[in-house]
Amino acid sequence: MFISFYIIGLIILLTEIIIGMFGNGFIAVLYCIDWVKSRKLFSCDMILTCLAMSRILLQGIFTADLFIHIFAPGTFHLNQVQISLSFLWFFANTVGLWFTACLGIFYCLKITICNQPLFLRMKQTISVMVPKLLLWSLLVSFVSSIPLIWGEYSFYLCTSTGDLFSNSTVEDKTWDVSYFYFNLLYGAASFIPLIIFLTTSILLISSLWRHTRNMQHNTTSFWDPSTEAHVSAIKALISCLILYIFYFVAVTVLTLPTCLTDSTWTPTITSMVLAAYPSGHSLILILINPKLKQALVRILQIIKCHLKG
Repeated sequence: MFISFYIIGLIILLTEIIIGMFGNGFIAVLYCIDWVKSRKLFSCDMILTCLAMSRILLQGIFTADLFIHIFAPGTFHLNQVQISLSFLWFFANTVGLWFTACLGIFYCLKITICNQPLFLRMKQTISVMVPKLLLWSLLVSFVSSIPLIWGEYSFYLCTSTGDLFSNSTVEDKTWDVSYFYFNLLYGAASFIPLIIFLTTSILLISSLWRHTRNMQHNTTSFWDPSTEAHVSAIKALISCLILYIFYFVAVTVLTLPTCLTDSTWTPTITSMVLAAYPSGHSLILILINPKLKQALVRILQIIKCHLKG
């Protein structure tokens, strides 16, 4: 039964990775082509391009981890392999979360209706701020990943000769930068961008509520361009938040000591959840973004014509 589940899980995982690579690659390539053609890239497009590239790196790490487990499982226990994968994963994960926070800030400043002087000033300068925010995101993510270089990793964090909660002998093998410190570092690196992300989402939702209330009082059309912009931005942010919550839970479960989790089913399930986050959100971004959606439809029509020919 487990072998069948493992094969099904592996197929689902590979499908998620392929879809994610295609979705994020599509976003990055499309905006890079626009950049080459027009010699400029709009702030939102710049954020989406960086976000797509960070997720391509994240899914590349998933792929490398998967292939090592299948084709060279012995090398996975090597400390240098663990350090390299952990550093790259932590960097890609953290920078992706910071880029998502930047997207939330951009949507909030551009779409939210507010007459506060400071907010209006930030609204006017956000296009200039975006490249700086992206560079700071890269720098902060890289610096926060550096402690993982000095880690001494053990694949099994603890082993037991009997029942864990009885008087049996339990041998603890912890990381030098231990699993506790890893979780502490991961939580600290994720906390600030996550709070920014939540704050911008709440501001957008409250702005939409005020806007729709004004539309009702003015007896005008409920669905106007401002409402559409609010709804699209909220869809992008809330879908990312929901997927990230599942992703965060999967990371937490995966970093628990192996004697506290099921080593048979847990890795397969958590791997599928981890791969769903960058893949699912890229598809949502394509479907709610008119430019990306139209480009995808054109490509699919071209492919369809070639297949008919």
